[in-house]
Amino acid sequence: MSDAAPRGHQHFPTTHATLIIEALRGNDSTLASLTTRIIERYAQPLEAYAQGSSLRDIAQPRELVHAFLVNKFGSPASTRAYLASWNASGLTLRRWMMNGLLLHVRGLVRDAARSREKPLDSSILSLESSQPDPATAFERAWAKAILSQVCDEVEQALIAEGRDRAWLVFRRHAIDGRAYGDLESEFALSRQQMADLVRGVTARLRSRVRELLDEEGRFGDEGIDDIVRLLSQ
Repeated sequence: MSDAAPRGHQHFPTTHATLIIEALRGNDSTLASLTTRIIERYAQPLEAYAQGSSLRDIAQPRELVHAFLVNKFGSPASTRAYLASWNASGLTLRRWMMNGLLLHVRGLVRDAARSREKPLDSSILSLESSQPDPATAFERAWAKAILSQVCDEVEQALIAEGRDRAWLVFRRHAIDGRAYGDLESEFALSRQQMADLVRGVTARLRSRVRELLDEEGRFGDEGIDDIVRLLSQ
């Protein structure tokens, strides 16, 4: 019989989510750096979710998202409390953030209804984070944010190692969609040599994507190929 806990109740093992968990244990400066990363990664995906749902009927998506992020990450104390609750939930960070925006807006609606002594709008209260179109828009924007960060990190690492040509070949082929045959004269490399470089860069991208997915609470390799595949879209 397996001793593994059900995934829905599994908290992060010490080998996962190191950045976030260590930041929660660290000083306010470390926590502020983490907060910046989270906001940069999630602001646009959350706006996409709000824009694709009836949340946009309440206020401008950007205003809703800004208010939510300030509420949860506006101070070290609120940030620690919100991320500690996430860590105890067993949810992925993106699911926690998407649900969090929904609950935040529901709270605004309830407060407004009480202050105006009006009945609540049942259509707003019935919103769920599993709506297919808004959730799909969120997932795609989130994946692009992950991929953008990973590409920047891998590019800078290769440049620091003096391997900037590997990144250039990868960018021309995987991102710009150029065939190897069209690049032979530009780089003075054979098709096989360029294919080897592209495979090496792709492996580094996949490895870093895996680290970020683990950091956010997604165990295993699910979704890595889907995220890397966005390069060609």
